[in-house]
Amino acid sequence: RALLTTGIIETGLELFNFYIPIYGHSLGLSASVIGIIMGSFAAAMLIMRSILPILVRKSSEEKTLVGSLGLAAVACMFFPFVTHVSLLVATSFVFGLGLGSCSPLSLIITYNRAPAGRSGEAMGLRQSVNKFIQVLLPVVVGTLGAAFGVGPAFWMNAFLLAGGACIMRADVRLQAKQ
Repeated sequence: RALLTTGIIETGLELFNFYIPIYGHSLGLSASVIGIIMGSFAAAMLIMRSILPILVRKSSEEKTLVGSLGLAAVACMFFPFVTHVSLLVATSFVFGLGLGSCSPLSLIITYNRAPAGRSGEAMGLRQSVNKFIQVLLPVVVGTLGAAFGVGPAFWMNAFLLAGGACIMRADVRLQAKQ
């Protein structure tokens, strides 16, 4: 489940980096404005990673990851409806808050769940999943976007992120029973 969720998280990161410049250009935005939109995403990720220890202390890695994935899914769902620059900046910021904690949390969850003495293998497998997504996602999302527009690409990703939240939520329930 941790590796599957890692792949889902990577789809969110890759979709943003791949599609926001294309989407911004389709709206007639300049490269500078698109950079500001992407910068708000990066700033939110930085903020989230700085408060991540506080969030994890108040709950757990898994619960924080569930909430983060849910927030990212909601923000991703709204992207195709947002055309005004300030709303794109705000949506990107919220999306960055959601995804900002996901990579570090999936890393630590993968490490913690690796069998004793096999953490290096688990990290290598996690990295392989990420690289596979980085190769596959632009092809799939580009094809989907060319055929149906940007909306279905963002909605597919929102569905995947929500699915990742559900996977980790089931994980939280299993741990509570143990």
